[in-house]
Amino acid sequence: MRPAFLIFMKEAREMLRDKRVVNAAFVAPVFMIIMFIFLFGFIQEKVSKKPDIKLAVVKDESNPLVKELQKNKSLNLTFVESVAAGRKLRDDAKVGAVVEFGPDFTDSLARGDATVTAYYDSTEPLSSIAMSVVRGLVAEMNKESVKAVLAEHRIPEKLAEPIEFVQKDEQKAEGIGGSMIIGLIPYLIVLWAFYGGFSTVSDLVAGEKERGTMETLLIAPIKRSHVALGKFFALSVICLTSSLTTLVGVMVIGLIKLDITKAMFPTGLHVSFLSIVELLGILIPLVVLFASLLLAVSAYAKNVREAQTYLTLVSFVVLMPAIFSQFIGFTGAQKEMWVRFTPILNSAVAIKEALLSNLEIVPFLITAGVSLVPGLVMLRVAVWLFSREQILTRV
Repeated sequence: MRPAFLIFMKEAREMLRDKRVVNAAFVAPVFMIIMFIFLFGFIQEKVSKKPDIKLAVVKDESNPLVKELQKNKSLNLTFVESVAAGRKLRDDAKVGAVVEFGPDFTDSLARGDATVTAYYDSTEPLSSIAMSVVRGLVAEMNKESVKAVLAEHRIPEKLAEPIEFVQKDEQKAEGIGGSMIIGLIPYLIVLWAFYGGFSTVSDLVAGEKERGTMETLLIAPIKRSHVALGKFFALSVICLTSSLTTLVGVMVIGLIKLDITKAMFPTGLHVSFLSIVELLGILIPLVVLFASLLLAVSAYAKNVREAQTYLTLVSFVVLMPAIFSQFIGFTGAQKEMWVRFTPILNSAVAIKEALLSNLEIVPFLITAGVSLVPGLVMLRVAVWLFSREQILTRV
């Protein structure tokens, strides 16, 4: 295997000298995950703070609900003469919703038939939030009214709420597994395992055909299978390293502990040794699949342009199951057996389970096998393509 190792070293040096490969395979994954973490951190910071909710209230300052609204420190009230005036403010994004009270609101409240109308725009998040706040205050007033009636008739207040709802969060994930970006990390790891090699593979074989250097390589006293294996190993290293740089980006941000991102890692940054072993056990077979597929496509293509066309089509096949992994949790199907036998999708699901430290041995073996078997088949196809004289075809 020494000739294959020599080819591997040659290709690795050329890849590392190519700025396009370095930027696409190593810099871009780190940059992307850092940007995602900053984005999620910014959103979480904003959501955790009580927003300044602006309401337009049609003038009726004497009724008790207005007084309740004024007591709420998160509300900023603007009194207007009419609903039309309030709508104008809402359309100009100066308020989130318009509140109008029914006629004779105070008297109607005493009779139990008072109405409050909130005019809002459901397509605007802040407008919907403003409406929800008003609805919550109305519900609270209704509850207090019921309690007052019950107290008046000496009936226990608990009858106003006969069912007590208790919620307990029992998630046990820690470190990266306890972060809200746990659903994004597997997706990016899988994606960059493919696109890391995608950035260089068109030059790896098809590019050598165009430059005329393939003939020089093949007339050397080296078996063509060794040439194919050397290129495969070099491509595999790029794919594997590119995918792992995603975790590097996460760890860099986690260790810096910036104010905007510290809430993203509430229990720290640690990842268990077993999780790392499981992650590599899933990722290496997946890299074998991607590297052999990319190499076979590049070997089949006559030139770089043709290779890029084929690779673009292949990228959609890879992209769809990777994207679906982001939503499969909403379907409840992530534990079903068909997912374990679906290439790429099963790897993304298993990587998440590994980071959460709840990956079981049978799903692990199935996932690894589903990636490794077709990967070895595609590698055999790539070696066969190198053995044909058509490997030299440039036109």
